[in-house]
Amino acid sequence: LIAIGLTNIFGPFFGGYPATGSFSRTAIKAKAGVRTPLAGVITAAIVVIAIYALPPVFYYISNAALAAVIIHAVGDLISTPTTIKMFWKVSPCEFVIFWIGVFVSVFSSIDNGIYASVATSAALLLFRIAKAHGRFVGMVKVYNTPTLRPVDAGDLPQGDGRNVFVPLDHSDGVNPAVKPREPHAGVFIYRLNEGYLYPNAVHFTDYMVNEIKLKTRPAVLNPYGSLGDRPWNDPGPRHKSESDVDPTLPVLRAVILDFTGVSHVDVTSLQNLIDVRRQLDRYADTTVSWHFVGVKSPWARRGLLASGFGSSDTKVRALFSVAN
Repeated sequence: LIAIGLTNIFGPFFGGYPATGSFSRTAIKAKAGVRTPLAGVITAAIVVIAIYALPPVFYYISNAALAAVIIHAVGDLISTPTTIKMFWKVSPCEFVIFWIGVFVSVFSSIDNGIYASVATSAALLLFRIAKAHGRFVGMVKVYNTPTLRPVDAGDLPQGDGRNVFVPLDHSDGVNPAVKPREPHAGVFIYRLNEGYLYPNAVHFTDYMVNEIKLKTRPAVLNPYGSLGDRPWNDPGPRHKSESDVDPTLPVLRAVILDFTGVSHVDVTSLQNLIDVRRQLDRYADTTVSWHFVGVKSPWARRGLLASGFGSSDTKVRALFSVAN
C-alpha cells in the first residue's frame, strides 16, 4: 500500500497513470469495459462499502468461487502459442528471458520471477551496449524513380540524385550488387550505432584503429623513438624494416566520425577518444584531421569541444551539426 501511494504521488509528474491494484483487478476492469482512470474512484468507493457494510455477505462466498473469478479475469493475461511463437521470431533473446520469468515464477515465487526477468534483461542490455559495433561507410548515389519497375540500362533516372552513406560491408541489408564508393585514400568515415559510453568506448575504437592500420601504412617505422618506449600492447614486430610496410598503402590523413546514432557521451569515452587521437597522430607522424557529423545532442557537442575536438589552431570553434 505504501508503494502504491508513493507511485500515485510522484507518478503524475512523469506522465504515469494512477496505480490502484493488482493485475487481476486490472483484467476485471478491462473485461468490464473500463476506459478511463476514473474507474479507480468507483473501485475505491465499492471497496470501502464492501469493507464496512458487506462482510457478513462475503462470509458465505467460498474460496473456490473467488479463485474461479480471478482465473477467469486473468485468462487474457496468459500468452497464447501464437504470441509465444511471435516472441521467438522477433527476438530469441527475449524469448529466453520470457521462459526464465515463467519457470522462476512457477517454481519459486512471482517476486523472484520478476527479479530474474529484470536482472536478465539488464544484463542483456549491458551486453548489447558493451558489444555495439561501429561500421566504416562509403557513399552511394541514389535517384528517385516514378515507378517501382526495374530501371533498364538505357533508361537511367534523371536528375542529380543524392548521396547516402552505407556500410562498406553491406551489414545493414543494402543490395549486395551495389558497391559503395570508399572515401579518398587515407580518409575513413566511421559510424557509431550506439551511445558512445564507458562500456563500449574501447570496443568501438579498437575496431576502428585496427581497420585503419590494416588499410594504411605508418609514416615512420618506429614512432616511439627507442625500442624501450614501445608500448607493451603494440603487436610488433619489434624490429620493423622496410619489408614490413606495404608502400602501396596510403598514409592516414583524416578520420570522420558519424555521430548520428550517438545520443550520449561520458568522460571516460571522451578520454578514450583523446588517447586514440594521440595514438593515430603518432602512427601518421602528423596531426590527423578529425571531423564529426550528425552531433545532435548538445551535451555531446559540449563534451567534444571541452575535449579539444572541433577547435582549430586559431581557437575558432569549427564543430558543425551538418558537414559536406
